[in-house]
Amino acid sequence: MLPVSLRELATRLGAELVGDGDVEITGAAGLEHAASGDITFVTRAALLPKLAACEASAVIVGADVEPDRPALRVEDPYRTFARLLAALAAPLDRLFPPEVHPTAVVHPEAEVADGVALGPCAVVGAGCRIATGSRLGAHVVLEPDVEVGADCLLYANTVVRERCRLGDRVILHPGCVVGADGFGYLPGPKGLSKIPQVGIVIVEDDVELGAGTCIDRATTGTTTVGTGSKLDNLVQVGHNVTIGEHSVFSAQTGISGSCSIGRGVTMGGQVGLADHVRVGDGAKVGAKSGIHKDVPDGGIVFGYPALDIRESHRIAAALRKLPELVRRVGRLEKAGGQDEE
Repeated sequence: MLPVSLRELATRLGAELVGDGDVEITGAAGLEHAASGDITFVTRAALLPKLAACEASAVIVGADVEPDRPALRVEDPYRTFARLLAALAAPLDRLFPPEVHPTAVVHPEAEVADGVALGPCAVVGAGCRIATGSRLGAHVVLEPDVEVGADCLLYANTVVRERCRLGDRVILHPGCVVGADGFGYLPGPKGLSKIPQVGIVIVEDDVELGAGTCIDRATTGTTTVGTGSKLDNLVQVGHNVTIGEHSVFSAQTGISGSCSIGRGVTMGGQVGLADHVRVGDGAKVGAKSGIHKDVPDGGIVFGYPALDIRESHRIAAALRKLPELVRRVGRLEKAGGQDEE
């Protein structure tokens, strides 16, 4: 797409041109990293001092910001910048050549629709079904009877275990595993006996799973990741977990078995949930929090163990005063002892 004149970019993005439309744009970057030739964006007037120190050749602004250089004026600068970045991304045909690579292995009983791309050494097991437009990278493995919806992207070295199902437009980043056995063992006199994990995983439409993320299959029934949910890298979801629609988990979050996560839930990095916990719709969980009991709809919790955000902040504030309180108690005890003498 680039290089391109700012005038042409305004036409493509449906933006109002402000200033010199002949400025040539050769890249895009945030305020902190933009250089000459780049276009950046400013979401509010408070960021204008940072813009003044930035070398970007042009800027995307909203209605309430007066730029100091050629600009594109739009309703939502951040969303417009995201659209621009999407146009700059590597074409899918470059990442996933639209072909079945000669080294791909497709079982005769598999059903692969027209327009499916299979990369080097991809494996499609017996009874699998892959809908049109989906693309599998190098060394992707679909074990028997997996279903993959339309327009999915499965990057290199992802694995989908037997009978699991992916909806439409699902994205699995490298090293993602869907349907590994749940962590179930029965203690006995001779040690731990494995409990067979015979359920499946259902990943609904428009879900994105980050690199190294693992979704365990259910012991019986299903583990479900709801429509539109986004899970960052290295997230672990245990057996029989249900995640509602449009929830977002940051990296290294761990969800123990049989938890129920509502719709629109947000979790920061390294959050941990004990088993059988319910997190209500719209709840927010701060980074590194440990959840050991249910969180109500709309709840905001933080800490280890996680508490209501206001109580957690009060405790944190009190802890900062603890050293001085210890000194004061020491002085009072000393004074009390002297008085007794």
